[in-house]
Amino acid sequence: MRTRKGFLLAMGCSVAITGAASGKVQHLGRPCRSMNVLAGITVKDPKTGSERLALTNMNENTRCELLFIDFHRNAGTAYRAPAGDGSWALNEVPGRRLVVGTYYDGRFMVFDLEKMAFTREIAFPGEGYIWNQALGKDGRLYGGTYPGGKLGALDLTTYAVEDLGNAAPPNLYLRHVSALPDGRILCHYITDRETTLVFDPDTKKFTPAPGPLGSVAQGVTWNGCFVAERQAFDRDLKPLNPLPFPTPPGKSAWAVSLNLTSAGTLYLQQGSSLYRFRPGEKALTLVADINLNGGEFLAAASDGSVLVLRGQDYAVVRPGDKTLRLKRIPVEAAPRPTHFLRMGPKGRLWGGPTFGQTVFWLDPTTRKYANTGAVSNHGGEVFDAAFVGASAYLVSYAGGEIIRYDTDRPWDQFGHRNPRTIATVAPGYIRPSGGVRLGPDGKLYSGWMARYGTYGGALGITDPASGKTVVVENPLGEQTVCGVAADVSHIYLGTSRDANGLRVKPGESARFGALDLQTHAVTYRREFPGAQSIRALAVDPAAKRLAMLVDGRVTVFDTEKQELVEGLPGAPPASSLDGVAPGDGSYYYGSGKDVMSLDLLSGRATVISALPEAVDHLEVSPSGAVYVSCGVDVYCARAAEEKR
Repeated sequence: MRTRKGFLLAMGCSVAITGAASGKVQHLGRPCRSMNVLAGITVKDPKTGSERLALTNMNENTRCELLFIDFHRNAGTAYRAPAGDGSWALNEVPGRRLVVGTYYDGRFMVFDLEKMAFTREIAFPGEGYIWNQALGKDGRLYGGTYPGGKLGALDLTTYAVEDLGNAAPPNLYLRHVSALPDGRILCHYITDRETTLVFDPDTKKFTPAPGPLGSVAQGVTWNGCFVAERQAFDRDLKPLNPLPFPTPPGKSAWAVSLNLTSAGTLYLQQGSSLYRFRPGEKALTLVADINLNGGEFLAAASDGSVLVLRGQDYAVVRPGDKTLRLKRIPVEAAPRPTHFLRMGPKGRLWGGPTFGQTVFWLDPTTRKYANTGAVSNHGGEVFDAAFVGASAYLVSYAGGEIIRYDTDRPWDQFGHRNPRTIATVAPGYIRPSGGVRLGPDGKLYSGWMARYGTYGGALGITDPASGKTVVVENPLGEQTVCGVAADVSHIYLGTSRDANGLRVKPGESARFGALDLQTHAVTYRREFPGAQSIRALAVDPAAKRLAMLVDGRVTVFDTEKQELVEGLPGAPPASSLDGVAPGDGSYYYGSGKDVMSLDLLSGRATVISALPEAVDHLEVSPSGAVYVSCGVDVYCARAAEEKR
């Protein structure tokens, strides 16, 4: 058996490690509980005929869930899939079955509505996402994938999957597939070169979408024609002018509601107004004029009502309703891994899930916790938080937002009062891959990844009082900013070759640099040959040293001399997603199941605790307590009184 020291030497590490500090690891709970619902349809119970809302919910720990909501009684049940973390794709198919297309493992999951159970799990080899699905004229269910950008066909009798390849390389995403009136499949590819093609199941050939259809991403078949956005096409895919339906009054923009429209009923949305139209009718019927405030019309019920989803809540909107009556989804959220871990006011730990746009707090003393509703109207997740007094400043994907949440004030996100977005770096930058840090000058420093289909990154500098934000674009070149730290004179950045919707950037290496705090001019720049990312930057102003992870290798920078520190003993490689320098001369990070403390002056690494699972995130309180998240679990790895 290879020892830990042998493993580290094999990794090329010169090891100087002292033994673990004594002290009991305390389990504080599983506080991160949130839903991330991405698809929904109405289905009928085969036995009773009553209608239910079926939702797909993300959970990385317990697996993807199907939630069935009796929206008449506000009651629900969860059915956990044998695979998949979540799903954008949900279709009812013949045989009283549902098919769920999953991520991050690219599975078609078959759910039997008679048995109320998952009965099949079919992999699409090599693919991570099945984005959405459409039924073709050959009776097979078609799905588009990532990262191969492929079209796949699921035979609903044999459950065999045919890989039909990527017809529009180098695109990584076949993001939308739609069933055309004649049973062919419209395929929309992104993000390298946006392309729309038509697939014929008879010939198994792809052809360019004709004329105006070439600019359509997604649509639905209604009354024998194909409708999308503000357009309609006949069975031969020729534009219909005039449109085969009346349009909403006035000049305000409107669009076909793809979620609600079916073969027999058309829904049009114009701002807060929703209209319905059926063949043979002479005019539109106003279903509701109602402010959704970031919610979406998700599904239509047979009684004429429509179902709305808004974050952790849903609502039933009946004809004539003027007010949105939100209810929490009536299924208990299972524990989820936390995406970040930060110490906030009142000694509470804060974090949030991957996707879901919620945050939680945990009191380490009482072990009580609470989860919020969605902090943003945009889909995505909170990547990080920094605190000024009782206010939490959250950085969020996908709207490129800086959000202020005054934790002592009443919650009113629906009214955009608390929390509320105070700044945004979108549309150019959308993912806060570098997190956010409060600088010694009282400003917030955040690191960002460019929008989909673009290489690059940015540094955001925000005044927390006014929200005024300066965006420094591509400070170290066209690479993602994935690590940020600051001291009294400089801002320090680490970059990554990763990008939204693109392959890892070729021909370059990750970079580290220092910018003058006042002028934002680059004063130091270093490229690490072959490196993909430099992250988890943390600066200790007393030691005048900064630590960072260069592809998991702990590297130290002298902030006074503005040079890399050479000759320190090698530290064990990091597996955690971040590192912390609380000001005691040490850098804390995770290496496998161990919490490490690296002395920034001597380079001596100490194992301070061993956890039951691999360390994901960690935080150190002002009193010296070390807190760790491992999957869904949060621990105290070292109590405050043990600080040395």
